[in-house]
Amino acid sequence: MTFSPTSNADAAAYPGMARYLESLAPGERRRAAERLDRLGDADHHSLGVSEPQPVEHDYRVEQIDGSIPAALSGTLYRNGPGRWEDHTGRPLHHLFDGDGMVSAFTIGDGTVRYRNRYVRTRHYLGRTGTRHLGTNAAGGWRKNIGRLPPNLANTNIVEHAGHLYALWEGGPPHELDPVTLQTRGVRRFGGRLRWLGSYSAHPSLCPRSGEMFNFGVEFIPRPHLRIYRTDVRGRLRHFRSAALPYVAMVHDFALTERYLVFLVSPIIPDAVPVALGLKPLGDALSYRPERGSVFILVPRDGGAIRRVESEAVLQFHLSNAYDEAGDVVVDAITYRDGGLLDGIARFRTSALGDAPSEFSRFRITASGRVTREPLSDSACEFPRHHGGYEGRPHRYAYVSSRRRLSTVYDSITKIDLVDNAEVTHTVQDEGNSFCEPVFTPRPNATAEDDGWLLTVEYQAAQHTSRLVILDARDLGRGPIATASLTHHIPQGFHGNFSPGRR
Repeated sequence: MTFSPTSNADAAAYPGMARYLESLAPGERRRAAERLDRLGDADHHSLGVSEPQPVEHDYRVEQIDGSIPAALSGTLYRNGPGRWEDHTGRPLHHLFDGDGMVSAFTIGDGTVRYRNRYVRTRHYLGRTGTRHLGTNAAGGWRKNIGRLPPNLANTNIVEHAGHLYALWEGGPPHELDPVTLQTRGVRRFGGRLRWLGSYSAHPSLCPRSGEMFNFGVEFIPRPHLRIYRTDVRGRLRHFRSAALPYVAMVHDFALTERYLVFLVSPIIPDAVPVALGLKPLGDALSYRPERGSVFILVPRDGGAIRRVESEAVLQFHLSNAYDEAGDVVVDAITYRDGGLLDGIARFRTSALGDAPSEFSRFRITASGRVTREPLSDSACEFPRHHGGYEGRPHRYAYVSSRRRLSTVYDSITKIDLVDNAEVTHTVQDEGNSFCEPVFTPRPNATAEDDGWLLTVEYQAAQHTSRLVILDARDLGRGPIATASLTHHIPQGFHGNFSPGRR
């Protein structure tokens, strides 16, 4: 089945896709059409999840099926690009491009209220240039040389010490009102986020101390990680700096009782064409396995930093990590080769099946040896676990997985890391897809999996989305409750649940 932007039916069903294809040069448009032609009908129907959502909503959800647990009270926040267009309306190419749109599902007393707002970044307000991470500005190298991508605040959303932050790792966070989602402004923590203010979209919260750790990647005067610790009152301090082996994209890290754990993948930009404005950074990134990987272990008590080299590992997301008898154990979603980078650079027309993933466990021994074992060969991403087990041995991981689709994730899988068993819930209708599952513990629960998985399902036939609540103890049962919206939410990245009434 070929998508044709000149087809009235296709253009009406997927206007964002039509504008994107029309914006491509003839050769690239032909290659995009060939990729689309290789997709099956279900994948073709799934494309609607990447359509923009220009409308900001605020309403009580009327259509609730099943029974929302009485003990489930709080707000599920989610973040991701709401539109893959710049502030001039020009289509953007890369999955990581696009203005951040935060969604909030507020749950309580068996009801759900939905609200979404775009983060009022300088780009959203039309006050920046239009050179993006994966899309150069129009006008050739003269319009791009020396220009940095704008902060889009589109990757994650985290609440800590009474503050709600929309995160984008190339710059400082934007603070939002936790109820209205109105943008309060850029947060630099009293000037302690200096220079570009790079601040990862994947902070780690220590459940014992209440502290939040995070980092930024800086390249001047040399490639290094600048690491931060924020106390329970929200005061940020510079914690450590750690040298990187080369200029690399570092997206995530993990926390143990003893260490901050970084796994550096050789995702390396070709710096010259980026600096000269000839290529956007997203097109210049490549996987260089000959450079190898390195584990950087930063002691939480201020001791000497350990660096352990390993064979190359391609990953974006770590799951969890913990200390065990002098070793450090790290779980991650890994990829076979650099096909993933090509896929996300042309995500609208690419298949994830071309970049198979694996859930892997690494063990760094006290003597500096690295071993690796597979935990699951299910095609998966966006790993989550019980937040109370952050940095500790844990039994269960929850991931977005694929069973039928090749374009997006159509299943949620619970992985038992002790019994090496999996349980999966897959969408029922053709072309539907799930976003990342967020584990939410039942109040006063003692079992690790006593709680719920909250996710959002895109319903292709209706072009709408719905909140889905699953019992983490009995995933095979399917949804215990759903709350159907009157519109769709574009595919996003990450989210978190904040308990308590709003």
